Amino acid sequence: MKVLLISDTHGEMPMDIKDISFDTLIHAGDIGDASFFSALEAAAGGRDLYAVYGNTDFILSEYLPENVSTEIGGMNFFIVHNLTAPHRILPANESAMNTSRAEVVVFGHTHTPLVEERGGRLFINPGSFGKTGLTGRRSFAVAETDASGEISVKIFDIDSKEVVVSKNFNKINGLFKEI
Repeated sequence: MKVLLISDTHGEMPMDIKDISFDTLIHAGDIGDASFFSALEAAAGGRDLYAVYGNTDFILSEYLPENVSTEIGGMNFFIVHNLTAPHRILPANESAMNTSRAEVVVFGHTHTPLVEERGGRLFINPGSFGKTGLTGRRSFAVAETDASGEISVKIFDIDSKEVVVSKNFNKINGLFKEI
């Protein structure tokens, strides 16, 4: 299963996501306005879309949740905008992650791409899709899962089309380890 991960569009769509192969779309917040969200839903083309509101999504906070826990491709995903960082998680997020038995945590807010295993959990920040982040680039991630418990994550630079991060993980005894 291919999962497209984006965040921090801030109402900007620098490329057509229809050009990206995916089964499920996750947006980790700071989406834009309601009309932009409608366009995002249309671009998902009937495929599963999971989205949370971010700190700039004032209007969307009435319609979207602050976080989502769901199973995708046999793995428990936890989606939130402002995690803070994998080494410094907000207590409310830590509690929600533990309650949901999160295996893969997708977050945004920092505009900085990240793929990191910490404590057996996989943390993914796809970076900023709409505006350049602190890295000076716009990016998105694709996570590909399989039934054996493997997951590969690639982060792509939107402008150069280059892969800037590529990591593979295997789930052993319920915990992710990089392979």
